[in-house]
Amino acid sequence: MCLTPLERAAKYAVRSPRFAKVTPNHLAYFQSVLDKPCSTSQRKGKMLTDAEAIAPFNLDWMRQVQGSAPAVLMPTCTAHVSKILKYCQAERLAVVPQSGNTGIVYGSEPVHDELVLCTHLMNAKPVVSKNTMSVEVEAGVILQQCQEACAKEGLLFPLMMGSKGSSMIGGNVSTNAGGIHFARYGSMHSNVLGVEVVTAKGDVLNLMSTLRKDNAGYDLKHLFIGSEGTLGVVTRAAIQLYPYPKSKQLAMFRLMNFESVLELYQLANSHLAECLSAFEVMDGESLAMSPAKEVPYERTSKNDVFRMGRDFTSAYFCVLVETNGSNEEHDFDKLSGFVEAAQTKLGDQLSGGGQYEPILSQSASQTEQLWALREGVPVHLSSSGLIYKYDVSFPTDKFYGIVEYTREMLYRQHKMNPDEVIVVGYGHFGDGNVHLNIIDLTRSHGKQLDAALYPAVYEYCAKHDGSISAEHGVGMQKRDYLHLSRTKEAIQLMRDLKTMMDPNGILNPYKVLPLE
Repeated sequence: MCLTPLERAAKYAVRSPRFAKVTPNHLAYFQSVLDKPCSTSQRKGKMLTDAEAIAPFNLDWMRQVQGSAPAVLMPTCTAHVSKILKYCQAERLAVVPQSGNTGIVYGSEPVHDELVLCTHLMNAKPVVSKNTMSVEVEAGVILQQCQEACAKEGLLFPLMMGSKGSSMIGGNVSTNAGGIHFARYGSMHSNVLGVEVVTAKGDVLNLMSTLRKDNAGYDLKHLFIGSEGTLGVVTRAAIQLYPYPKSKQLAMFRLMNFESVLELYQLANSHLAECLSAFEVMDGESLAMSPAKEVPYERTSKNDVFRMGRDFTSAYFCVLVETNGSNEEHDFDKLSGFVEAAQTKLGDQLSGGGQYEPILSQSASQTEQLWALREGVPVHLSSSGLIYKYDVSFPTDKFYGIVEYTREMLYRQHKMNPDEVIVVGYGHFGDGNVHLNIIDLTRSHGKQLDAALYPAVYEYCAKHDGSISAEHGVGMQKRDYLHLSRTKEAIQLMRDLKTMMDPNGILNPYKVLPLE
């Protein structure tokens, strides 16, 4: 039977009988815990039970999955979280940790009637240290606020992504977020120095540290980075910082084919190696869908974007190349030299016969305008129709194959109309992270798309040395396809860890691991 995303999500998991139903007595206990101010925060927590107040916490970012949590618990400190989880473990009450709720794999929403443990009130001012080049930050701090606190001290927070205004540090750590600067600074695994975690049993595990080198036994923090709240709840993190770049330069290129994108990337690595901070790729369809008002290149009609009769590739690609450095004049000259080298090497493949010359940003406002093209794409796509989002990764030379494959499969094999169903590819080229989006503009092809896309897209990843999850995690959406990216032995070890650390399976159930 073919299912829409909402129908499929509802079918993913039947409510487990091992979990108790939340009763008034349970709620009374939670209220008693949250009514006591924490010694650290000096603030009381909150509990929401009103249906209207709870509604946003039950719904995923794409508005495709909705749970039925009876309450949202909002602690202000680690002690609150500890008491709540210890009680939930004893009472067998299922809990979903939730931060900004900006994920796209149904990983931070209740599936059935799990309690939501929300970190929004764990938002003390980040503590930035110039001496240790680090920041200690609570789970409920919004990413952009953390970035700004670090910037005031002349330091750069390594994570940057489009959802910076709503995503939170707890979720960033728990999903091992990457973002547009991954190629330069790495993911959360690369930058988290320490964490404070409350385990599923309610024990507080203090792994906070600002040391770069510490080989004293197992590095336990990495168990919780990227575990999507299934092993413990991250309440604080210590994250390493970098000198804030005094110079940020940006250039945009339009290329005629994917092979030229590869050549440009190789050239960027050789010319800009020590200062290259981002290499973002958008196919022609992505740029055509961007809501940005000022588009430097002519928008291509969607009917002309890919060559239907040949290879289903894009008619052109746009690339943003960014550098971070410490000397404005030197860095501008360096990027200018790279642009000239690219023009010499790629010729007409770069400029389209001279029609579309590279754009070298001349001001901060122009840089902001060019980045707006890239940052606006996912938001606009999500509001354009019924959307299927895939966050996958490949070796860079296979980056765009998944988009061509999906177009051919839908348009040729399944006879879908490209005026009604759009296939878009964009992403972080430096780490091979492709954001494959399929948008049903008419919202009428859900069942047909479900039948076509699942599990075909994930099977393609497995066959072409890719991963089904690049940076958003597994959640509930990809749970049943985990075997395509991990061996059965690895999955069994994950199960063993989960059983040991969460004996009643109360933390974020139905997520990450396939049901037995």
